[in-house]
Amino acid sequence: MLKPFFHSLPIKRKLTILILVITAMALLLFAGLSSINQIRLLRRSMLDNLTILAESVSNLSAPAVAAGSTAQVEKVLAGLQADPEIEMAIIYGATGEPLARFIPPGYAPTAMMPDALQEAGHDFIFSGGNVKLRFFHPIIHDGRRLGTVYILANTNRETDQIWDSALLLFSSLIVVLLVTQLISSSLQQLMTKPIYSLAKMARRISEEGDYTIRVSRKYNDEIGELIDDFNNMVEAVELREAELKEHRKNLELLVQERTEELRTKRDEALAAVRAKSEFLANMSHEIRTPMNGIIGVLSLLRDAPLAEEYRRLLDSATRSADSLLLIINDILDFTKIDAGRIDFESIVFDLRELMEETSELFIDAVNAKNLEFVCFVPLKINCRIKGDPTRLRQILTNMVSNAVKFTEQGEVVLRVEPAGRDGDRQTLRFSVQDTGIGIASTVIDRLFDKFTQADGSTTRKYGGTGLGLSVCKQLVEMQGGGIGVKSVLGQGSTFWFTLVFETAEDAVPFVPCAKITGRRILIVDDSASNRMLIEHYLQVCNVEMVSCGDAVTALAELETMRERGTAVDVALLDHHMPGDDGLTLAGLIRERHAERVTEMVLLSSGSVPRDKAVEAGIRSIVYKPIRQRQLYDILVSVISGRRYSLKRSEEKEKRELRLHGKVLLVDDEPINQKVAEAILQKFGLETEVAGNGWEAVRMVQAGDYALVLMDIQMPEMSGYEAAEVIRRREQEEGRERVVIIAMTANAMETTRRKCLAIGMDDFLTKPIKPDVLAERLLPWLGVPPDADAAGDGGAVEAPVYRPSCWNRNQALQFVGGDSQLLHDMMGLFLQRNTPLLLRVDAAIQARDARALCEAAHAYKGAVNHFAAVGVREIALALEKAGRNDNLDGIEELWELLVNEAASLQTELEQAYDAEEAGPGAK
Repeated sequence: MLKPFFHSLPIKRKLTILILVITAMALLLFAGLSSINQIRLLRRSMLDNLTILAESVSNLSAPAVAAGSTAQVEKVLAGLQADPEIEMAIIYGATGEPLARFIPPGYAPTAMMPDALQEAGHDFIFSGGNVKLRFFHPIIHDGRRLGTVYILANTNRETDQIWDSALLLFSSLIVVLLVTQLISSSLQQLMTKPIYSLAKMARRISEEGDYTIRVSRKYNDEIGELIDDFNNMVEAVELREAELKEHRKNLELLVQERTEELRTKRDEALAAVRAKSEFLANMSHEIRTPMNGIIGVLSLLRDAPLAEEYRRLLDSATRSADSLLLIINDILDFTKIDAGRIDFESIVFDLRELMEETSELFIDAVNAKNLEFVCFVPLKINCRIKGDPTRLRQILTNMVSNAVKFTEQGEVVLRVEPAGRDGDRQTLRFSVQDTGIGIASTVIDRLFDKFTQADGSTTRKYGGTGLGLSVCKQLVEMQGGGIGVKSVLGQGSTFWFTLVFETAEDAVPFVPCAKITGRRILIVDDSASNRMLIEHYLQVCNVEMVSCGDAVTALAELETMRERGTAVDVALLDHHMPGDDGLTLAGLIRERHAERVTEMVLLSSGSVPRDKAVEAGIRSIVYKPIRQRQLYDILVSVISGRRYSLKRSEEKEKRELRLHGKVLLVDDEPINQKVAEAILQKFGLETEVAGNGWEAVRMVQAGDYALVLMDIQMPEMSGYEAAEVIRRREQEEGRERVVIIAMTANAMETTRRKCLAIGMDDFLTKPIKPDVLAERLLPWLGVPPDADAAGDGGAVEAPVYRPSCWNRNQALQFVGGDSQLLHDMMGLFLQRNTPLLLRVDAAIQARDARALCEAAHAYKGAVNHFAAVGVREIALALEKAGRNDNLDGIEELWELLVNEAASLQTELEQAYDAEEAGPGAK
């Protein structure tokens, strides 16, 4: 504590304290040494005096002791009373007995007599609070020791002398310190004053920043030299300050110049970005405009009666157009990601349904190459998850497309497996494994880079832009996942990625174990992956499975069963196998082991000749890639002995969609006008055409249109401007709001946002396929008005034809032809219809977009089992409105949904009651 305090004192105080401390220590040391020396001298003097006294007593008392005269001895001792320091004196005989003693009168001895006699000598003792001196001296007479003289003396006189000396020394110390203080003060004034003056001047220079100040020199000693050095330092600082000011000024000018350059470059960069965006928008428009005509014409031609040869050519052209559109979408996605303009949604969806639907997109491609394609979703995975299904489907589609493209023989396996869980968040690992050409190790490290291809040579066999995997990588990493690849050249590749999803609910997959438990099933398939998938899906049902890789092994197993007396309930036979195929094996089983095999089901990825299948004893077909629900439904159907179907269960029966309303088509491109008009008229819509924005505004003002399909980029007046004018006039004149849907080849997100911001109701990206256009028009034009009474005379117009709300044949295919299962599902839906609708209504009333998205999604999934296209599309529109947080116009959609749902419920109730009444009921 003293050290910090001392350092905080001014230098003047420090010097004073140091001088005083040093002086005091020196004086104390001198006083101490002087006192010790004086004590030593006084004791020596006292001892010398006492020695002389003892010798005198010894000499005087020797004759008396020799004569044995005690009185004479006491008389000798009585002479000691003249010495005030003597406290006791005793003369001992030769045998140690005391002969005489002396104690001054009125004096109480403070020391006892010695216990034993000592040889001649002395010592100091402490007794009675004082220091005493004991002295022993022998009595010798005629060379013979006759006794001993013992004298005890006090040191009072010496002690008084010591105290007097100490007082004198202390007084001297005080005087010396005072004199030292006076001298040190004078020295401090002499030495520290110039230093203080120097410090004060330095402080002033520091505070005022005036480096022209100088300290005047008044001394010719070291202080004077210090002042000179200080002045030189200030002069150097003044020079440096001037240089710094000049440098700062130049630096500011340089920074200003550089800032202006950077501002110019920034403006140039922003202009370049804007130019890039405009270029991409223009390129998107220019490319998609002819693509719209191509795809539209191809879509119309598919409904035309064509010869088989021309049908194949049409299919080839359609596939080429789809491939080109996929490349365009990859480029646009890449530019969106590069510009940071991509958004991710978070909605509830069914992972199994998404993966199985994605795998169906490649049925034709894998059939053309005779590849095995497996889509495996383990039962332990919770498939009701929350995330972005669109981006997940995009990543899976890209990877599967690459795998199919680079695989000439073997198989492609799409699978998902759990990779970790944290509460309600689960990490899933997706992988696409193929037996294709593989990837060289020198390419793998840069495979996910932009514009990189495994085969970049001019003689390469496989096309592509090299953007697909780069887009996948960025989409995965932007969602917090990882992506990678393992490959061996010539043996195949495995692409994988991980994503984290939030589980929406504890969903348990539908497994009708009660209907197939305990059955024995024979699986014959040369693909180990397909056998593994089927075994996994069936093992939870406690069935006995016999798995074989070819027809020979299967027939041998049946022979073994014959010997054991066992049979097979269902045989699942792969259609395409080396050696004997599935139909051939079915025929052999029917001939040799008809009593061993109750039912046979064919596993096929392509079309199967109906007559050959029936002839071989096939009762149903499971189409690859195998879907879990499809497998269960067909097994239950076959085992229960209900009706069978040899049609492809996932084929969608075409249903003529009829829309109602008057539509204004606004487009400046003649080809697009013709294609779109033909598609709209195909839907039963009355269509008029406008070639630019001015014409569209004039026609909307004069006509009564239910909906306007508005192109964006047009001469004279753009679609933006036309929509703004239409909306402004509606407000000014109080006109009924017309539905405006943007229809543009510009697929940028900014364009979509701008369209919705100026008052458009929806956004369509060219090229537009008929099914997509129907999906987007259905919420607005799907329900025709009720027939009204017409004119005088009470004539009534013929009611407008309204197709059935659902498709029973398609719904039957969804359940593998099991009419009883379809009947049970109708009963379940009729019970849940009202609660599901109430959930949608509650979300709309609360204006809760997220709840609306989930409720509409749930209702869409419920009606989807009955192929109720109209109801499904309205529910889909509500779901998208909730997902996009755009609740404008949802009341109209809700009214449409209520009406369509009521019609659907009526039709399902009639069908349900009819099936309850039996086949003969009307």
